[in-house]
Amino acid sequence: MALTKVSSQIDLVKLEEQTQQFWKDNKTFEKSISTRPEDNKYTFLDGPPFVTGNPHYGSLLPSIAKDVIPRYQTMLGKRVRRVWGWDCHGLPVEEKVNKLFGIKSSTQLEEKLGIEKYVQECRKYVQSASSDWRWYIEKIGRWVDMDNAYYTMSVDFMESTIWAFKQIYEKGYIYRGKRVSLFSTDTSTPVSQFEVAMDQDNYREVEDLSVFVKFETQKINDQPTFFVAWTTTPWTIPANFALAVNKDFDYSLVEYDGEQFIVATDRIGYTFNASKNEVGQKGDDEVKILKHFTGTELAGFSYKPVYDYFVKDASDNDFKVYLSDEVTTDEGTGVLHVAPAFGEVDFQLGQQNELSAKSDIDEEGNLTISPWKGTYLRDASQLITEDMQSNSVLLRSEVYTHRLPFYRGVNPLIYMAQDAYFINIQKIKERTLELNQTSNWIPNHIKNGRFAQTLETSPDWCISRNRYWATIMPIWKSSDGDEIIIGSLEELASLTDQLTKREIDGKFKYFFEDAPMDLHRDVCDKIILKKDGKTYHRIPEVLDCWMDSGSAGFAEFHYPFENKEEAEASQPADFVIEYVGQVRAWFNVLLRISTLLFDKEAFTNVICTGVLAGTDGRKMSKSFGNYPDPKMILEKYGGDALRLYFMSSPVMLGEDMNFSEEAVSDNYKFLLIYWNCYKFFVDYALTFDWSCEKPGGDGKNLNTLDKWILAQLTELVLSTRQSLDEYNIPTATKGLKDFLVNDFSTWYIRRSRDRVGSNDDESDRNTCLAVMYGVLVGFTKLMAPIAPFITESIYQNLTGDESVHLQNYPKGDKSMLDKELMANMVIVRQVVEAGHAKRKESEIKLRQPLAKLTYSLPTQLSSDLEQIMAEELNVKAIEYKKSDSGQLTVSLDLELTAELKAEGQARDLIRSIQQLRKEAGLTLSDQIKIQAPEWPETFEKEILKQTVATNIAKSSELKIDKI
Repeated sequence: MALTKVSSQIDLVKLEEQTQQFWKDNKTFEKSISTRPEDNKYTFLDGPPFVTGNPHYGSLLPSIAKDVIPRYQTMLGKRVRRVWGWDCHGLPVEEKVNKLFGIKSSTQLEEKLGIEKYVQECRKYVQSASSDWRWYIEKIGRWVDMDNAYYTMSVDFMESTIWAFKQIYEKGYIYRGKRVSLFSTDTSTPVSQFEVAMDQDNYREVEDLSVFVKFETQKINDQPTFFVAWTTTPWTIPANFALAVNKDFDYSLVEYDGEQFIVATDRIGYTFNASKNEVGQKGDDEVKILKHFTGTELAGFSYKPVYDYFVKDASDNDFKVYLSDEVTTDEGTGVLHVAPAFGEVDFQLGQQNELSAKSDIDEEGNLTISPWKGTYLRDASQLITEDMQSNSVLLRSEVYTHRLPFYRGVNPLIYMAQDAYFINIQKIKERTLELNQTSNWIPNHIKNGRFAQTLETSPDWCISRNRYWATIMPIWKSSDGDEIIIGSLEELASLTDQLTKREIDGKFKYFFEDAPMDLHRDVCDKIILKKDGKTYHRIPEVLDCWMDSGSAGFAEFHYPFENKEEAEASQPADFVIEYVGQVRAWFNVLLRISTLLFDKEAFTNVICTGVLAGTDGRKMSKSFGNYPDPKMILEKYGGDALRLYFMSSPVMLGEDMNFSEEAVSDNYKFLLIYWNCYKFFVDYALTFDWSCEKPGGDGKNLNTLDKWILAQLTELVLSTRQSLDEYNIPTATKGLKDFLVNDFSTWYIRRSRDRVGSNDDESDRNTCLAVMYGVLVGFTKLMAPIAPFITESIYQNLTGDESVHLQNYPKGDKSMLDKELMANMVIVRQVVEAGHAKRKESEIKLRQPLAKLTYSLPTQLSSDLEQIMAEELNVKAIEYKKSDSGQLTVSLDLELTAELKAEGQARDLIRSIQQLRKEAGLTLSDQIKIQAPEWPETFEKEILKQTVATNIAKSSELKIDKI
């Protein structure tokens, strides 16, 4: 081993750039995989980022953890495949293309560009999209194969996805039906509930016009009577087909302003905007209760619809009052307006009671009925309200503020009944809950909390989308309604003469019109299938992009068409990580699809991070200016500092956190402490030409402090391994940082300066250096997965080996543990801390020796430990007094003799000289001459020894000269 001199003026960012280049030149990442046995694999499943997005802290955070765990597992001897992926489909790309061509609606899209041209433009955009991801990924030190990345838009990936669809279909889990789900009028397509629920920022406070509508029913007391129903969607009133009441509620017939109304008794005040003391009083504008009904008594009442647009198509069950437990008195009138084409409760009531379900809007949210035809629904609400007012069917209206869901659009989502394809989640619900129990979650409470609740409450999954840029739904239909479900290109080719098969580079590929086959709409919409004399055309829908995401674990391998054994060996994934929003989204669909296809869990270990917010607690936003530019942070502090900050933070345990540049800076300072510990060892090792072969170099003649630090290191090894095995990265990271700063730097190195600097016992000095060396090498291996750059540089110089990341992770020798010594050293440090506090209180600096320290405990510490206390507190003697109470007490003899004062002056002078040496850039071996105004002559020899000086002479000021 030949150590290289270490600079104190280290630029860690530049060091990281040099290390990154070393890894590239030596293919260290590739070696970390190839040197591990093929039959000892560890599977990491990466949730691919979207191709149009740019890296930000929210994506860098999990990306760092996606490197830490695989590096750790690699050092445990595992072969960890790490291949990058790109999420390519969906609305984000369509939005970019829409903006490029000024497209505002689906109608305009199909008229202006046409579906074929539009899909081609989406493909072109993805292929040309620039991304800074590689710079960021390399800057944070993440090892991942980006050159051979998979793309969800590739025909291989999509073929695996349509295979999965067919498997699920043939197992009877997919059906076409009418169900209510969230719908985006901005994009004319359904949106999955979990897509919205994954981010609270998808919900916003919105002001809507709420209306109290009068529905005329049978006369009571020979007087016209009206049910009053409340809604925040006046645009749905033309599509009303029923009213609902609750059997458990009390309802009142009331007289108000000369008319009779029926509302829930508890909602009278709210309905008529009346205070409680007005109810029951007489007067023109006051409410008088005439009669009470139960909800059951009202069931079956008929009423006259406010609008008659759909009356001619109505059934005998329409325009009646029904019972529903979903009716509440939390808001509204206690009478529910039911429009079965809109709203989950409305649709269910419609299904249960065979109501009509007519819609009065098109897929872009524009009304289809006169006189509001072509008017967007939110604009139509005001017009319809005015019309009801003029026709005396409106009791009153008011502005109502509530939270509504949004998703990639300017308008709120609506609940709308759609004729679509669904996966029956109810059939697998119990199984997903069972499989969930086999997974380890960090934090654990999410497993049986938020995630279990998501599984329990999930509606059926609307799997079809009325969009363009996505994997096709592989369904071809004949004119009489027969369906063919395609699960492979080979199957597709067998039913049409439009595809040809060619051998390219030893592999068979399919072509369509002399171009490589694709599974997007621009190609597949042209393909016509023929079977048993029938002609089949593809349905226009595409698959929900979350089908891609949930299939990533096997589709990246092109399973089952290629790499079958490798893909199956990768299921379930050993590790996944994303932020808490993915509990309802990616984690959810992964488990769904794995259950549907393989009847097994999708992952065995999952880290669910909290939400990383801006410096002010709000969502990170450029417009808010509430976070520093990630590129600036990485260029200023480097990847290791950011890694340490994130990996030691509570966000890795599922807690939310505000980003802090100051905290990144603190971790950079920690790295400097680490570097200085390393430099301290190298400086003295080079000064004394230390090697393991020198007397004491084997580290066998250990003193108490040596045994203690090695015991602490052993405990660190064991605790770090346990934490990382449990995927508790913050505990591991904090333990490593605490050991280096508090145990190794602040205690062991500081207490060992005299042993390596001015020790006449060469063997003892070499023992100390050997211990430092062992600790540094062991600690560097432990730290390597978390701070890969600095550990690589330090390890290479310490050992001469190629890379720390090709080494095995320390196991820890339990025979090195000495629990009694470790516990006693805690007491020693408590005594020292108390002693320092008394010195500070008495304003006596540490360089001034004192005569004695007295401490009290039930049991006296060993003489070795007392000697450590004496050296640390700079006292000449230690006195022990037994304590029957068990309370630790510490006192100092503060009387200063002339001799003690002289020694204190000597130490002050030594410190000043050492500072001059440092300013002059002298090494430990450089000898000097000293000139000083005065010095205590009784300590002259010690002064010369400590400062590596040959002599000291009188002068008017303190100066040194190099010899």
